[in-house]
Amino acid sequence: MHVNSSIDMSTLEEKTGRNYISHSAMSTWLNCGWSYYLTRIQKVSENPSYWLVGGKSVHECTEWFDRLKPELQSIADVDVRAVFLNYWQENYRMADNGMPFRAGGRASKQYPNKEDAQWWQDNGPKMFHNWIEWRRQENPYIPYQLSGGDYAIETELNVEVGGVLMKGFLDRLMVSPEGELTVIDIKTSTKEPASHTQLGTYAVMCERTIGVRPTKGAYFMARTGELSTPVDLSHYTEKRLASNLRGFKIAIDNNIFIPQPGFMCGTCSVNHACYAVKGSESHKYPELGESDE
Repeated sequence: MHVNSSIDMSTLEEKTGRNYISHSAMSTWLNCGWSYYLTRIQKVSENPSYWLVGGKSVHECTEWFDRLKPELQSIADVDVRAVFLNYWQENYRMADNGMPFRAGGRASKQYPNKEDAQWWQDNGPKMFHNWIEWRRQENPYIPYQLSGGDYAIETELNVEVGGVLMKGFLDRLMVSPEGELTVIDIKTSTKEPASHTQLGTYAVMCERTIGVRPTKGAYFMARTGELSTPVDLSHYTEKRLASNLRGFKIAIDNNIFIPQPGFMCGTCSVNHACYAVKGSESHKYPELGESDE
């Protein structure tokens, strides 16, 4: 039997069904090209994860709070657990595809199954509480008001850079106590990202779509309730972003999907379909140009 012996030379849009690039797509490809190929092009069924359900729920909780009237934000007695569980239940239902859920973190005496559903139901509300406390602090960061009157809260950004369309969702654009326009991304992970590329990318996109250029960027670490040290974003330019996007598109158009086996493979959503780790279903997705005769 001959399987997948020819190399598909269709374009990114034809391969993925999307005419745009996102930061998360580029990150997936940079971390592991084969994971990108399996998830974005082959559309392999993915094992859902508790952390994606939990992270999405925390984001939706913070948006719910930030869209309250300002006078209510300072006095409202928020039942953080009830609000979180409401979003959690819906997001869990949507994520459940019958495949086993992946759990992050480490096993402990209290949570022997690592950061599973119970862990998130206990700790997700705490992360939401941390956001509320941070927003209520003295001299707080204030959401930036857009020209139409709405605030820059979970704002969709669509912009063409270097002839390539890019889409992103900006968690927050806020004004610091010092008056600096700041890109803020909410993270529910344990560690702060080592790179600020996401923040810089959104700064460029803000300038193009909103008409203002954020000067700083920071991560709100929901587990601790602390904002990372704001960093300067001036060196992230549209020219550099355009170069990255063009390079990414060229790679996808030319079927450059290189696997990157490592410690993250154990929690990958498609490791069952990956030949690099001898996944149980990897025979269904041979290497490009590989034949099975």
